[in-house]
Amino acid sequence: MSKDFQSLSLRNPICYFMMSALNKIPVVLVGVTSGLGYSIAKALVANSKLCVTLFTRSSEANPLLEPLIKGGATIKQVDYTSIDTLTSALRGIHTVISTISPADLTPTRNLLKAVIAAGVKRFVPSEFAYGEETNAEFDVYNNKKELWEEVRASGLEYTAFRNGIFLDYFAAGASVKYEEAPLRIFPALLDIGAEKNELPRTGEEKITFTSVRDIGEFVSAAILLEKWPEELGMAGETTTLNQIVRDAEEIVGRKFEVTYVPTEELRKRADELGATGDTMGKTRCQIGAALGEGRGEIKPYLNEVTDVKPIGVKEFLKKYWGTRA
Repeated sequence: MSKDFQSLSLRNPICYFMMSALNKIPVVLVGVTSGLGYSIAKALVANSKLCVTLFTRSSEANPLLEPLIKGGATIKQVDYTSIDTLTSALRGIHTVISTISPADLTPTRNLLKAVIAAGVKRFVPSEFAYGEETNAEFDVYNNKKELWEEVRASGLEYTAFRNGIFLDYFAAGASVKYEEAPLRIFPALLDIGAEKNELPRTGEEKITFTSVRDIGEFVSAAILLEKWPEELGMAGETTTLNQIVRDAEEIVGRKFEVTYVPTEELRKRADELGATGDTMGKTRCQIGAALGEGRGEIKPYLNEVTDVKPIGVKEFLKKYWGTRA
């Protein structure tokens, strides 16, 4: 039996006994009702080697959680304003994964303090985007950067899951209804249903895309790894926007009108939109500029060390756009 499990026995003998008997790793997921969180929850619950607890703020029954409960997950209502109650709820837990929004850092800061106090071994902050240097380019991710430094100083074993852009955004506007997860989807980088599209720089820069379903599978598989590096990258596929345009044209049966926007212009637009208070527009321009500078590729470490077989871009496009109206 591992030293990690033995150390858990000192803090929570009952949990340790049950875990030993079932040979399952106790995991907590925070932020289950988000689209990404829900996909991760489904993958965790489906993993027979994990014992899954899902934290929720609400005391009301949520139909969204019923399939997860039937799959064996435990639902626990928690108060993110109370470090003491969070600490109590985390006793005996091996890994904590957070997908809650970094817009307000207080809940995650309290969670991190409770994770340390409860003696949890591993912690996953809500990263799930680009690489650290690329994320630092976006004002909307300033809180991610701040929290990341606190996680580094925590003494915990931790990792940042890097997945690039959600492949699911390409389902926006498709005739096939998107039902994979309660994720708010919208056209990102390329609007398949639009007559005209603007692409950053040349369209030949490498960008990584991963579906939220596959992100869940990669996260679930990663928990079983003996040791975590500081970052765990994954990829559904790394390709170019020009290649995606060609694939989409073939699938939908029409040519796309594409223009290319220099990164300097995208940064100028970002500043102008920021001055008007359009945070979303500013962020999109900042992302476009960074990707146009070739900083959208993720090293797919988890593809190499797990058995997950992710869906690629063209296959995903066929699923949602292959049936022409």
